[in-house]
Amino acid sequence: MGRVLLLILIGIALWWLLRGFFRSQVRDEKPAAQSALGEDMVRCARCGVNLPRSESRDEGGKPVCASNPQCR
Repeated sequence: MGRVLLLILIGIALWWLLRGFFRSQVRDEKPAAQSALGEDMVRCARCGVNLPRSESRDEGGKPVCASNPQCR
């Protein structure tokens, strides 16, 4: 009886270790840029921060930060 429990515990430990190993191999990566050159960077007209065009919005024809609460 003791050997059976030991084998079950060893099996559970191996399953747990292998599961953790294979989960670490799968990475949540951001999707690559649409073009080979990457995305256009623009400068915020209010605060001067450089940011991707997709994260900006136009205000009076000039790009500004879309989601930066510190940009006023």
